[in-house]
Amino acid sequence: MERDLRKLVLKKGYFKKNETIVIALSGGADSMVLLDILNHLELNLHLIISHVNHKKRTESDIEYKNIKDLSEKLNLPFEGLIVKKNQKVNFHDDSRNQRYSFFKAVAQKYKATKIIVAHHLDDQIETTLMRITRGTSFSGYAGIPKIRKDRNISIVRPLMDVTKQEILNYSKKYNILYYEDFSNSEDIYTRNRYRHNIIPLLKEENPNFNEKIMQFNDYIESADIVLNRLKDEFIKDNCFYNNVNLKIFNKLDKIIKIKVIKHLVNITTNNTVEISYEQYTNIIKLCLSKTPNQKISLGKSYDFIKEYDYIYIEKKEKIVAQNIEINDFGEYYISNNDSYIFSMNKIEQYNRNYFELCYNDKVFPLYLRNRSNGDKMVLKIGTKKVKDILIDQKIPLSTRNKLFIIANKDTVLWIPGIKKSYQPKCIKKIYIYEVK
Repeated sequence: MERDLRKLVLKKGYFKKNETIVIALSGGADSMVLLDILNHLELNLHLIISHVNHKKRTESDIEYKNIKDLSEKLNLPFEGLIVKKNQKVNFHDDSRNQRYSFFKAVAQKYKATKIIVAHHLDDQIETTLMRITRGTSFSGYAGIPKIRKDRNISIVRPLMDVTKQEILNYSKKYNILYYEDFSNSEDIYTRNRYRHNIIPLLKEENPNFNEKIMQFNDYIESADIVLNRLKDEFIKDNCFYNNVNLKIFNKLDKIIKIKVIKHLVNITTNNTVEISYEQYTNIIKLCLSKTPNQKISLGKSYDFIKEYDYIYIEKKEKIVAQNIEINDFGEYYISNNDSYIFSMNKIEQYNRNYFELCYNDKVFPLYLRNRSNGDKMVLKIGTKKVKDILIDQKIPLSTRNKLFIIANKDTVLWIPGIKKSYQPKCIKKIYIYEVK
């Protein structure tokens, strides 16, 4: 029995009366049928047609013009984008990013909270099988979501349980004009090979194959909701400024560990870095090792860092070493906001973090600089390497490389906030203050 797609979409309750929504209209059968369905829902929807010209085919410019003309004929607003190719990045990933950024910009322009996309059940089946074959995250095995929230915008796919054949039947019944992308018939593309060769074979094995894939997606999606809830509870209790308590993290089940790592990566990289299963496994092994300071490169200049009792993600930044020679009293800046004051007198308002240095005629020059290999400090019980002092204090490696120290020509005098060198009793002193 043929299903009424208009009633099917209306029954889902995705839309409200008089709502403004953005429809991603490619010009193919799927999106053109969806446009017609939405136009006949009797909800008085305010549709905004958004079309992206990827410049992949010679027909792309003609289709762009025809869709714009169709918008005028239907008296619907039209927004178009012509994709700019970037030779330095993957075309498909870059095109997708440009496409969805454009759709979101259109939604914001018209104060819409929904972007409507015409993915259907056949797309879901192909995507699921491709992800199983190449590997993906746990969430990825759930397939394409019917609704995906992106801040204040929802990406809605009303046809996810509708087959391609039902869409073609609808287009024939209502005489819907659409544009055929003939590359869909070429097996040089991975998706097409699944569509033409693999899926038909699986359907021969089980005529109910579509339903079984939907069941698989539903199981994974339901389990993923539970896992995300457990991950969110852990993050709320054990994540501070995107740093996670390592000891508690190590007690988690593996799948929750992966969820937590993925959360840290997404938050820090703004969803620009994809982590493989092998990387997750290596990160978990690293967290269980006894070595206190380790890191794993994640790509795109980001590292996973384990430092003593915490783990976090950090963007690699080149540290420019500074070495400021101090030959007189005054204030010396190491950044726009941070400075050190060298004074003959005690300054009461800066009494929190300071160092008293015995003064004589040969005290200058002093040096305000980053630490160096081989630095040593004189303590009451002898001389000790600065490196060993920092290790004893469990100062993270990333922090060590950014530390400023006060030194003379021979030894380190003060590591602000960490350690002071031994100073004998004396009458005349220099007061050195850290100002933040």
